Amino acid sequence: MRREDEYEKLKMRILKIGIAIPGTIRETYLICGKENCKCAQSERDRHGPYYFWNRKVGGKLTSKSLSSDQLQQYEAWISNRRQLEELIEAMLAFGLNYATLYPDNATREKSKKTLRAKRGK
Repeated sequence: MRREDEYEKLKMRILKIGIAIPGTIRETYLICGKENCKCAQSERDRHGPYYFWNRKVGGKLTSKSLSSDQLQQYEAWISNRRQLEELIEAMLAFGLNYATLYPDNATREKSKKTLRAKRGK
């Protein structure tokens, strides 16, 4: 298999990824603040779980509350982002390897001539 074919396979895998979003999902349990509620007495009795999508916007942490119905979709989108990042890393590694093995004889000859001309030889 040609090296370029490997790269094409990576590109095809990227095309199959759906929507990708940054961030993480946070699960939390809360205290309601009512005087007689048992949530204030024990961590085990706190209200929840509540889900939040956390991400940075303009350098600041931002959260969006998610319903349990939305949770699965947001987790899938975040998973897509992780897959995308892995594929991009693989493409960069491929490109680096390809560039180091790429024949550069023509470039070297041209560079030597340019250096001689600059040095006056």
